[in-house]
Amino acid sequence: MLVTLMRSASLIAAIGIAVAATTVTSRAQNQLPPEDTVVAVVNGSEVKLGELMQLMQSLPEQYRQVPLPMLYPQLLDQVVSRKLMAEAARKQNLQNDPDVKARVAQLEERVLQQSYLTKRVDEVITEEKLRAAYDEQIAGSPTGVEVHARHILLETEDAAKAVIEEINGGGDFAEVAKAKSTGPSASQGGDLGYFTKDQMVPEFAEAAFSMGKGDVSAAPVKTQFGWHVIKVEDRREQAPPSFADSVAELRQSMIQDVIAGVVDDLRGAAEVKEFDLEGNPLDRSATNQ
Repeated sequence: MLVTLMRSASLIAAIGIAVAATTVTSRAQNQLPPEDTVVAVVNGSEVKLGELMQLMQSLPEQYRQVPLPMLYPQLLDQVVSRKLMAEAARKQNLQNDPDVKARVAQLEERVLQQSYLTKRVDEVITEEKLRAAYDEQIAGSPTGVEVHARHILLETEDAAKAVIEEINGGGDFAEVAKAKSTGPSASQGGDLGYFTKDQMVPEFAEAAFSMGKGDVSAAPVKTQFGWHVIKVEDRREQAPPSFADSVAELRQSMIQDVIAGVVDDLRGAAEVKEFDLEGNPLDRSATNQ
């Protein structure tokens, strides 16, 4: 049923309408009528805007980013078609088919589960608790040092020693790197930006982090990639991630804790008997070892 809709959304994305009309469509999205607005009447049954919005939220994320007004005709077609087919199924009394009833019951359980967990998460995870978790995380994070360095990568030790002599004689490090380095950063004058010690191979990291700001390697540094001449441009304390950068991960971690707590509480208050495929009582302690 969603094939036509997906194709239409793909076409819209492909021709770049969502990008080209960001300002206009964002304004339109913010001015949508209420969800209980009637958008169609199918054999006397009202179809409301909220149903279209729910259908859109079930699509993959890239399609959910397209403003609803741009997909409105396709969404409306799908909802109307769904209504007509459901009505036809009821006329054939399919709602009383045992298989249909079982599937509806399963769907109801999933919706109830999601609604219950969403309610519990919204109750427990507040902005205040997220910020408290962030503060605790930052306080417990070890502070470190970042180094901003350049390097010149050469194939032989003799070539690296010659470069050190050239730089000590007044050569500009960045220009020498552009001319002689065999590394991928040569075009940027050997610039590696800021990095932490664990981001580099051990030999390079030990050398770079033992140097001060403005220092150039007194001797070539050998790694698996070749021979390096290093210049430290700057050293600074590693800045912790901002709350904005951390909140999604913190929230996800807290959601997992909330769900685990809910499940534990419900199981602890319930009488649950479980059986294996042979119908024997299931020994959880054995499976968890």
